[in-house]
Amino acid sequence: MIVALFAKKHRYSEPVAYQYIHKYGGAKLLVDHYGFLHTQDYEQVVEDLDEFCHRQGGCI
Repeated sequence: MIVALFAKKHRYSEPVAYQYIHKYGGAKLLVDHYGFLHTQDYEQVVEDLDEFCHRQGGCI
């Protein structure tokens, strides 16, 4: 669900969004912190994921 929302926010296809998220460590972040993240608002998780990937070198 988060990948789909991330893709929609950035107007990417879901596979491209997942590749971006994975490249910058976001997929590991989502898996490692699932217990906390699933209790949060989806839009906030997408925003946090966006910021995390940016800090790891992402450019969107």
